[in-house]
Amino acid sequence: MTSAQFNTTLATSSSILKSPSTPEISEMSDLKKPEAKPVPTGHRWILFVSGPTASGKTSVAKFIAEKLNLKFVEGDDFHPKTNIEKMSHGQPLTDQDRYGWLQALHEHATHHPIGPGTEHLVVTCSALKRQYRDMLREGSDKAGDLRVHFLHLDAPEEVLTKRAAERKGHFAGPALVHSQFEVLERPTEDEKDVLIVSVDQSVEDVQREALGRVKELLDDDPE
Repeated sequence: MTSAQFNTTLATSSSILKSPSTPEISEMSDLKKPEAKPVPTGHRWILFVSGPTASGKTSVAKFIAEKLNLKFVEGDDFHPKTNIEKMSHGQPLTDQDRYGWLQALHEHATHHPIGPGTEHLVVTCSALKRQYRDMLREGSDKAGDLRVHFLHLDAPEEVLTKRAAERKGHFAGPALVHSQFEVLERPTEDEKDVLIVSVDQSVEDVQREALGRVKELLDDDPE
């Protein structure tokens, strides 16, 4: 499927978004105190935490949201039941499977409710392909006051396969890792709105590096 066909299908999607419930944010052992909130005022700001399954998107996104006092959104909550069932059986999603999901995230990025503590979001989304990221960026262009950035979590396939096999209670198992790496398009240098952090290190090191990179990004974000 061409990029033009992809964008045309997304544009005609009529997915209706319902705001998902926000999961509880667990305390981190030695990093409990929230940071001062540096997010610029005058516009909305959304960080998509991306990467293949088992890269730690949820834990990193929750950590950043907690530290910077931002609203956390679990992107998997926007998947239709059919997608969850496919992934739980190790079946990879096709572009067609992802259309409604990406459209829901697109709508949320463009029209999410604005109120105290909700104007800035941290959202998990695998965003495996360039065209998926471009689709999410489109929400920023249309909204006007919305700035979208990505934090891509990167690691070798064998590392994530091992992690997926060890974690419990998640619908996406190790079989899904290989299929995602087959279609993965890592962010390129011309994608200036993407930060890349290696997750082939300890959880706390990943959290510290990710938080530091995001704070630097916010410090450089003009009002």
